[in-house]
Formats: sequence, structure tokens, C-alpha cells
Amino acid sequence: MRRQTKWVFAVLAVVFALSFVFLGVGSGSSALTDILNGNIHLFGGSSGPSVKSLQSKVAKDPTNAKLRLQLAQLLVQKNQTDEAIAAYTDYLKLKPGNTDGLQGLANVYQTEVTALQNAIQTPSTPPLSSLNYYQPVAQTTALGKLLVNLQPQEIGIASLEQGQTDLLQKELSGVIKKHVDIYRTLAAKTPGDSGAFLQIASTASSDGDRATAIATYQEFLKKYPSDPLVPDVKRQIATLKKSLASGQSSSSGTTGQTG
Repeated sequence: MRRQTKWVFAVLAVVFALSFVFLGVGSGSSALTDILNGNIHLFGGSSGPSVKSLQSKVAKDPTNAKLRLQLAQLLVQKNQTDEAIAAYTDYLKLKPGNTDGLQGLANVYQTEVTALQNAIQTPSTPPLSSLNYYQPVAQTTALGKLLVNLQPQEIGIASLEQGQTDLLQKELSGVIKKHVDIYRTLAAKTPGDSGAFLQIASTASSDGDRATAIATYQEFLKKYPSDPLVPDVKRQIATLKKSLASGQSSSSGTTGQTG
């Protein structure tokens, strides 16, 4: 009887010790907390399919729209913007005009617009700028002196940065157009919804395309002359025109009523 009692106490001691580890007594976290938060998987594996596994499934079943949408959404979660755009584009080829697909693609374009705007504001150092400081042969030698005389005019870092900025700006303009066009497509699905149409102008304005925003707001006034938001739209047009005339950038000129 005493021997059995000893075993019981031994088992209880082990359970008690393990509970300290499992519950994280005396520490900042616990195994239980990690499990509840999804940091530990009792049965291994992850909480969902990987990009690679979904890409493999799509390759085997390319006409499966559901799989393509899953892949696009997962790529967004993984911050793989270019791949997500391609995946949504492929999905919309199978499901033309699908609202979920269009809205998902619009969201990805919004991320791309923001990234390009940030890149333009803080351009990286042009790779070619290092050529100005490259000396293959010491200038003190005869060959070095000859090469110095043959070198072209110094490449200006400012001109290289401007060229890089121009390329980024051109890319940004293309992405903005695609972003705005998606909302044109969505608005066309509900022609009686003034809010959906107003979202076109709001998107162009928030993206920084003031000219397109002004033109679209003006079109709104013609299509919905009795809409209660007409006064707000007129004020917005005046603000954008003033900003455009002064040459200032505008990234927050939305009317705020498009929800």
C-alpha cells in the first residue's frame, strides 16, 4: 500500500512540475498561451496551405477559380504584391466582373500606389553613381593619366536620381490608372449608386491624380445633379483646382462621404 502511495505521489509531483512549465508560472508567457495564440501547433503543420502548395494545385487545375482566388488572397497576406496582382488578374479572367476579385485587386493596387509614392519621396542611391569614384588604374601611372583623359564627363548623381524618379513616376501613373479603372468597372455594375461613382473620383484624388479626380467629380455633377452631396463635390473640385494650379501634390483630397 505504501509502495502504491509513493508512485501516486511521484506521478503527482511530475504533473505539478509540468504544470508550471505548461502554464508558464513565473515567466512572461505559457505553453497554453502559445497554443491559444496559434504559436504552437499540437499536431504540427501550419494553419493553412502554403503559397507553393496552392501554386501547385492551380497548375494542376488552372480553371479552378476558387483555388486562384485563394492563391491571390494568400499572396496578399505574404506581401507579395506583384504576384498577387497577377493572381487576381488570372482569377478575373475566369470570373470577369466578379466583385470580390475586383475589390481584392483594387486593394492590392492601393498598396502598390503607396509603395511607389514612398519610393519617389525617398529614392535610393542610383547604382551608376559609383562609377564616378571607380579608378581601375592609379592616376600616378602613365596608363592612369591616359585613362583620366579618356574618361567621359562625370555622371551627375542628381541627374541619375531624377531619371530614377521619372521612371518611378511613370510606373505610378500606370498603377493609378489601373486602380481607378477598377472602381469605374465596379460603378458600372450599379449605375444608380452615386456613392459607387463617387468612389472613382475619391480614389483618383487619394492616389494623387488631381486631373482625373476633377474630371470625374464634374462628371458626377452631370450624372447626379440632385444628389445631396453635390455641394461637397463642388467644394472638392474648387480645392483640387486650386491645388493643381499651385502645383502642390495632393494625397488627401477625398470628400470623406464615400465610405
